Amino acid sequence: MYVRVRRPLAVLLAAGLLFGPTTAATAAPPDPETRDAAVESPRGQSDTNLPFGVGSNQRGRSADAPGRQPAEPAPSAKLPGKPRNDVIKDVSVELTDASIPLNLIPYHGIPAALRALQQSNRISVEVIGQSVLGRDLHLVLATSPMTDAQWKNWQELSDLRISDPHAAQAKLAAGGYDNWRTPLFINNNIHGNEWEGTDASLQVLQELAFSNDTEIVKMLDRHVIAFVVTNNPDGRVAATRANANGFDMNRDYITASQPEVRAVRAQLVRYSPLTMLDIHGYVSCTLIEPTTGPHGDNYEYDLYIKYALRNALAMEQAILATGETRATCANPDGTRRNDIPFRDRSQGWDDWPPIFTPMYSMYHGTIGHTIEVPLNPRGNLAEAERHERTRINTAVAKASIKGNLGYATQNQKELLANQLEWFRRGVDGEATRPIDDPLALSLARGDNAKTHPQGFPRAYVIPAGADQRSATAAARLVQFMLDNDLTVQRAWRPFQLNGKSYEVGAYVVDMRQAKRGLASALLEVGRDVTNDFNAMYDISAWSHGHLWGATVERVTEDVTLDPKVLRPVTEARATGEVAPGNRSEYGLVVDSVAGIRAVNHLLNDGVKLGRMPNGNFVVTANASVVRPIADAYGVEFTKITPPEVRTAKPVAKTRLGVSANGGEIFALQQMGFTPISVTHTAFNNGALSFGDFDAFFVSTTSFNPLSLNATQAAAFNQWLANGGTVVGRGSSGKQFNDRAGLLDVTIAAGRSDANGIVKVVNDPASPITGNALPTAFVDAPQYFTRVGAGVRVDQRLADEGFFLAGHWGGQAAAAGHAVVVSGVAKGANVTLFGTEPLFRAHPEGLYPQVASALWWNGS
Repeated sequence: MYVRVRRPLAVLLAAGLLFGPTTAATAAPPDPETRDAAVESPRGQSDTNLPFGVGSNQRGRSADAPGRQPAEPAPSAKLPGKPRNDVIKDVSVELTDASIPLNLIPYHGIPAALRALQQSNRISVEVIGQSVLGRDLHLVLATSPMTDAQWKNWQELSDLRISDPHAAQAKLAAGGYDNWRTPLFINNNIHGNEWEGTDASLQVLQELAFSNDTEIVKMLDRHVIAFVVTNNPDGRVAATRANANGFDMNRDYITASQPEVRAVRAQLVRYSPLTMLDIHGYVSCTLIEPTTGPHGDNYEYDLYIKYALRNALAMEQAILATGETRATCANPDGTRRNDIPFRDRSQGWDDWPPIFTPMYSMYHGTIGHTIEVPLNPRGNLAEAERHERTRINTAVAKASIKGNLGYATQNQKELLANQLEWFRRGVDGEATRPIDDPLALSLARGDNAKTHPQGFPRAYVIPAGADQRSATAAARLVQFMLDNDLTVQRAWRPFQLNGKSYEVGAYVVDMRQAKRGLASALLEVGRDVTNDFNAMYDISAWSHGHLWGATVERVTEDVTLDPKVLRPVTEARATGEVAPGNRSEYGLVVDSVAGIRAVNHLLNDGVKLGRMPNGNFVVTANASVVRPIADAYGVEFTKITPPEVRTAKPVAKTRLGVSANGGEIFALQQMGFTPISVTHTAFNNGALSFGDFDAFFVSTTSFNPLSLNATQAAAFNQWLANGGTVVGRGSSGKQFNDRAGLLDVTIAAGRSDANGIVKVVNDPASPITGNALPTAFVDAPQYFTRVGAGVRVDQRLADEGFFLAGHWGGQAAAAGHAVVVSGVAKGANVTLFGTEPLFRAHPEGLYPQVASALWWNGS
């Protein structure tokens, strides 16, 4: 006699039975060509080495410039959490889509799959933005239908978590959240050549949409589950890790320079999910975070690890239940496991920087995980093996999703209580705490349970008026914080705080707010973690407060913020000004990206500009010309005296050639330059002419002056003699300088894995760094140990305590040495940077140094 036994949801999920068997995507015509071989490191190729553009003839359009970023599509101002169902349109078939030979769904197959899902009243599909090349980004939301009244109640309870976590905790204890649907989040394919999360999510969604299993129905009554189908459609099609701007977007979340990142960031802000998966590949054994140390100081790590570790163990069990032995590793006792870095590694896979999607999500109270499926399908593989690898990877990704859903369902109330406690600590201004969870302490390998508990300042002030070095940079920073769901207030009358007076218009960031960890991550400088761990996974320092160009002041005393003086800000925008009166000449200070763009806009329009020795500009134009520029960029055109005008040297539009990485090219575009990639080969074959360029920015070896033929070498030397401009960055820039026989300097290199924020001393008379920030960013740092005759030291490292934050073994040897130098050589204006002023389009406050070097005319 057959007896049907009904198993609980968690068992079904872990066993991989709830959603039915895994099936491969419908096979498309195979591509006989092989793809690029796999990268050796799971980190993949550094984005600083990625080419600009994706595929042949796909340079892509630039993403939005710094400043007020356009809002992503929102469902409703009153009910932002309520899903909408957009019309999902077909796209052109691309038979070269790299997914096809992998037996995975091509991008052009996704719209039909999504429309099929929309036939279920449990599914909504939204277009949340577009990629660099204009492909739609889709968000799929799965939940049981709700009325508008139910969504209103859902939204009120969702907002209460952040606006008043004390009240939310009380309501939770009283049963007020018993029927509230907790948000969960799955992100896929942020690295375009790590495909399988997309296919796994579509398979899971098929079951969520149409299964009549009572446990699935109950689960949809308890959650709002959000799936980003592909975060990087351009990379998916072209088989590239980066997007079409050459960016590794899983290094961009704390900067959000890319449109695909901003689109997903908006959804994380919209939902503040309880759990989040970011599905990647390829790490043998299948990697499931949590990570090794060091752990980010601004996380509530004791709250995070308690649930992240248990969720990882649940996902591990779900993967083991698939029986896919190629997705697991053997233990000495014959059992099998996955790779959970917190448990299985001693260092080298950390969550220190919030550049990664899961780490960024943690600042929204989320239990975030990276999942790395195991088998690399790229390279020269037989078709059967390639398909077998993607089948296994899809099964593993699917099991991870199901394991996560099962854990979140079983522990729904506990996860919500944990998030509310996370937010309550922020509102109450409590210090972070050490890990005290017995399971975490027992399973941690090495120092992975070590954290660095810290307190937080009472507030930050972003001054206005004379105390603010850049009003445009200040507005940019405040808007960025607002876009990241932080609360910022502004003074509508003068006030005092901690004994200091501030002008009307000053911004105040109260650190007693739910997401104060994110505010600290943006505004603090960080700390030196060199002695904490020997190796770091990626960068160890970042800071909008110290690298974006605005003046930011820390308030440490426990002062009271007067609500009669401060009002919440909903949008920040610098207001441009033009000096009154009838004038034919104005002054313009360039202290931000907006100022650089304003200068390039004027030059492109043919307006006469001159540059004074202090780096400021003289604009020869009347008010009707400068007023629209002031309004567009928020810059100030000031009164200027005739003696100042006479000191200015003419500046013309810069025709810029670059031998640089994608991030630097993108940053130059942000500044309003139009960079054209150059190589010695292109000059030799006549595709390019030196007469078409005024300046070169060089940070890679693709433009080697020693590889020019005799004719082009002579043309290059003549170009130098005619006053060309060369800006070199890093070791490749110095190599170009040496090969061209330019500045007489000797360079030394720090460790290749070193990076961080440094304190610098600027030459006040330098036209390049005279008005520069007192901080800079270094990565694989270079510094000059000898400076020859005629070479100016524009910027040097401070003598003592110069290394403010990051990881740099052997840093002491660099103290006091030059990091930016310039001079005239062979008639050319040459500047060399040992710093990283354009690194991943993050240190915007350093951009003016590069622009100044490109505009410098040898004065």
